[in-house]
Amino acid sequence: MNAFEGQADEAEPRRSQGRAWDENRRLSALDSYGILDTPPERDFDEVVRLAAQLCDAPIAVVNLIAENRQFFKAEVGLGVRETPLDVSICAHAILQPGLFVVPDTTCDPRFAANPLVTGAPHLRFYAGALLETEDGLPLGTLCVLDSVPRPDGLTAQQRFALDVLARQVMAQLELRRALAARRASERRFRVLADAMPQMVWSTLPDGAHDYYNARWYEFTGVPFGSTDGVAWNGMFHPDDQARAWERWRHSLETGEPYEIEYRLRRADGAYRWTLGRALPVRDAEGRIERWFGTCTDIEDIKATEEKLRVSEERLRLALGAAEMIGTFVWDVDADRFTADASFARLFDQDPAAMAGGMSQAGLLEVVDPADRDRVQQQILRTIDTGEPYDIEHRVVQRSGEVRWIVARGRCRWDAPGGNRRFSGAVVDITERKRAEEGQELLAKELSHRIKNIFTVIGGMVSLSASGAPAEVKGFAGALRRRLQALARAHEYVRPQSGEAQPAEGGTTLKGLLGTLLAPYGAEDAGRLQLEGDDVPVGVKAATSLALILHELATNAAKYGALSQPEGGVAIAGERLGGSFRLTWRERGGPPVEGPPERRGFGTILAERGAITQLGGSIAQDWAREGLTLRLEVPLARLAY
Repeated sequence: MNAFEGQADEAEPRRSQGRAWDENRRLSALDSYGILDTPPERDFDEVVRLAAQLCDAPIAVVNLIAENRQFFKAEVGLGVRETPLDVSICAHAILQPGLFVVPDTTCDPRFAANPLVTGAPHLRFYAGALLETEDGLPLGTLCVLDSVPRPDGLTAQQRFALDVLARQVMAQLELRRALAARRASERRFRVLADAMPQMVWSTLPDGAHDYYNARWYEFTGVPFGSTDGVAWNGMFHPDDQARAWERWRHSLETGEPYEIEYRLRRADGAYRWTLGRALPVRDAEGRIERWFGTCTDIEDIKATEEKLRVSEERLRLALGAAEMIGTFVWDVDADRFTADASFARLFDQDPAAMAGGMSQAGLLEVVDPADRDRVQQQILRTIDTGEPYDIEHRVVQRSGEVRWIVARGRCRWDAPGGNRRFSGAVVDITERKRAEEGQELLAKELSHRIKNIFTVIGGMVSLSASGAPAEVKGFAGALRRRLQALARAHEYVRPQSGEAQPAEGGTTLKGLLGTLLAPYGAEDAGRLQLEGDDVPVGVKAATSLALILHELATNAAKYGALSQPEGGVAIAGERLGGSFRLTWRERGGPPVEGPPERRGFGTILAERGAITQLGGSIAQDWAREGLTLRLEVPLARLAY
């Protein structure tokens, strides 16, 4: 046993009187209790004191047999914690079943020569009860020893008491191991819970919260422990608190899983949609021991669901409008044209006939005669060249109603050597065309009225200047010409339908220049050069540009390059990041002696327009060979 015991026989597996086990398994079982080399503990110390008292022995030990030593978890009367295995009497005791008793060690050949028998402490009596696992592996003994022989050994009561106390030692070892395993499990749980992206919590059976992981405190920003008990409900949005509490109370009463969505207050005060879930943990009898739950931030999911809802609504509306879209497939070589019901409705055909297939020629009869040749040419071009089919045309239904459609498609080979397949879709754009026609009519009416205003103002200027001095008449003439330039600019940039848009590039700077400078005849004579980049021009920008360009052209015709037959003007546009530079360069006119001594009203008006209306700048270079003017304007302002 202890520091005073004999040598154990070595065997693998170890056997004695019918007992056998694998030594490695036994040592592994001993290690699983985590008991070796631990400090004294009250529960074990009380057992050895009681054993010594009940057996009237000076020495009692809880002895555990390790690989090369015996460790005393508790002892009384020895004063040491371990001894080598070769002096252990307990090493022999674990080989025997039941209680192992040696009445007189000097008379037992196994122990007579043991140093602890022949010398101090002169052990003479030994009695040990096995410390044995449930599967029969001996870990050691609870033993009592004496320095005098006991021929009669122990009384029946003492033997019974020693066996009972040995079982209590094993119960303590099992409890100790279970508690250690539980603590280890709790540590692992906390590490795992803190590593999770979700908030994790647990409660007692009555629902009182007693644990939150680190993520809860990071998210909510509340002090540690401040939401224990039932204080958690105050973290919810006021509109969600009653509903969440009622759902939790229902789960506590019924044991049903807890699941609810609510808004949880974040550390910055913002409420985030959260999914709360919890499940009960039950004992063997089905009683709830604890609840474990999680809180998952689902704000992004909620936002995605809202986007999906909007998308589904759009899809629903699109499907509702799908009857305005028809699809078709034409086997060109077999001349078999099939289409859906929407196509049949647009072309005023029987849906069943269209689904079964018909000749394409019959459909051309429905196309408005004014558009028929154009449609036929586009179809042939698509078949011959493979270019996309994209055309707007009218169809005339049997009732006489005219519908506008846009048709798009492609012609491809089914397979090498197969038939040509022309497929596409048509969309009813009648309402759009009607809206465009109404817009064009309104635009023409507005343009007509505005031109009338310009004409009336021009007439008033002429009437006011009649009979006035020549200087006033000259000023009036210049004003009329400016009004005419503004009228031309307005006509160029006014809102128009697609068919009435300017033919050259839409409403652009080059188009505006051509319109404004046409009265000077310079472009036809090759004396006006438009170079460089072009940009779109809005209505407001066109007004300011018209005044500036009219002033430049008027001065060039009076005093500059356009006043001479050989003179000319080069106008160049250049994109510069977020701005646009327009350069006006005159050459071939009279020599320039420098800037004019005074600026005219038109020049002042043009400069103010460039700065205040366009947010740009004007720089002039009065070189002898001719004026060079640079106008730089933000691109964004040109589009106004």
